[in-house]
Amino acid sequence: MEIGSAVNQALIGMQRSQSEMVGSAQQIAQSGTVPATQSASSLQIVEPLINIEAQQQVFDSNARVLEAADENVGRLIDIMA
Repeated sequence: MEIGSAVNQALIGMQRSQSEMVGSAQQIAQSGTVPATQSASSLQIVEPLINIEAQQQVFDSNARVLEAADENVGRLIDIMA
């Protein structure tokens, strides 16, 4: 895999994760505005919270890929200099 491709894929993955987290946060915010029973309200919050945590891990993984690509570019520049 090319370094540029790895960078692009990592950035795309980070953007998708961010979008998913924003969507889940909106679901949580909306669940507080809709009248519901206590148990139904709790269930409406649990799934988006789990999704936020999962997407945070995906985001962090993509950030590590981006860091590795950055380090490799730095090493290549050092070798060529």
